[in-house]
Amino acid sequence: MNRKRKDYWMVILLCITITCLFSTSYVGFANSSSSPPLWKKAEIFQQDIEERFLLDGQALCKLILPQKDRGLSYNMPDNAYMTGIYVGTLSMKYSITKEDKDKTKLIQSVKALNFLCRASGIEGLLARAVIPADSPWQDDGIWRLTPDGKHKWRGDVSSDQVDGVMFGFSWAYEVISDETVRKEIARDVTAIVDHILRNDLRIIDANGKPTTWGKYFPQYTMIEPLNALLWLQALKVAYQVSNDSKYAELYKKYAIEMKYAERAIHARRNLDPTRKGFVNHSDDVLFFLGIEPLLRLEQDPQIREYYIKSLKHAWEGSPPFPGLKPEANPLYAFLTAKYLNDTSEIENAIKTLEWLPFSIKWNKDTIAKYEQQHGIRLIWDVQSPEHEKGKPIPIDRRENTWSTWVQDPYHSFGDPMEDFPVEYNGHDYLLGYWLGRYYGFIEKDR
Repeated sequence: MNRKRKDYWMVILLCITITCLFSTSYVGFANSSSSPPLWKKAEIFQQDIEERFLLDGQALCKLILPQKDRGLSYNMPDNAYMTGIYVGTLSMKYSITKEDKDKTKLIQSVKALNFLCRASGIEGLLARAVIPADSPWQDDGIWRLTPDGKHKWRGDVSSDQVDGVMFGFSWAYEVISDETVRKEIARDVTAIVDHILRNDLRIIDANGKPTTWGKYFPQYTMIEPLNALLWLQALKVAYQVSNDSKYAELYKKYAIEMKYAERAIHARRNLDPTRKGFVNHSDDVLFFLGIEPLLRLEQDPQIREYYIKSLKHAWEGSPPFPGLKPEANPLYAFLTAKYLNDTSEIENAIKTLEWLPFSIKWNKDTIAKYEQQHGIRLIWDVQSPEHEKGKPIPIDRRENTWSTWVQDPYHSFGDPMEDFPVEYNGHDYLLGYWLGRYYGFIEKDR
């Protein structure tokens, strides 16, 4: 073999070697039986939300796959809630990355929240969802045309939706310095609060009647203390974004004089979680969205102590019933580590994020698509130990769901690999992940 030919084959061999080394470093976890790194899962869930679950920044809830008599559609009763959570999550992400692309995405979804706040044409009346007028997407609720006739909006907004929106706006206001964006946030937050104040602490729909679950008046908060907490959240955020003493005075009035802060101690009902249907885990997420801004913003020691007691009550439970502590829920594990200095469940919460399977959200075809795009394995062996009766079911042993934090962890045993006609976004994983990153409990490269 002459020298030129020998050098040629040496170059080829070197290229093959470099390619193999690069491939190994890039997909070192491709053939592993364990899940990808947390940051990679966040990247893939983020990509999927952007590609399939956004409507001009508005976060969509449930994707209904095409069927014989119907094309691709969405179930959309909770977009204000979902978009609020998404805005809060993007705010945490942007505060960490400081990347312009993340700021752009955040502002786009803030504008989507602004649109949801104004689409009804009634000052302060939030829409649950807004879609193009000719869109076939719908549910069994009442849809009305926007004043310009270009869109239709979903009515019967609830305190749940307001909770999510306030959470998102509070976070966005904190991390965005653009005064134009901040003024629009203040306009919408105060409009929602003023609407409730004008209507005797009720949300009044376009038909002039109170919405089903839009109630904050004193008698109602005696039987539903969660709404006492949510009303305080709304007033606190209104003051945060407006700096108007009116809202500070109202907040203190309801917190102390009207005893809303005292009622909020029992915002989380601690019942027997082993009895199916006894504990409302949807309310657990609402409680998180409500109390997190209060803990972040409240400086008055007297009022703050009520919120600390409320979180402690939810976390530790009421004997003989456990609270949230055994559930390995990242939202609460990170929140209590931050504000109660109880770091005992951080590693279990991180394991939940590690074990959370893509199959709990997507069908096999979608997973295969992302496996091909990213060159990694997105289906892995069950990592958790065998489930013990009477204890929460590890997340990789549960049935698929639109929200793993809303899901009942004591009774959702199933096969997440079973395909269903509906797929869901990964907002819950992203909220848990970026909350952990923001608080410093999850390392960047983990």
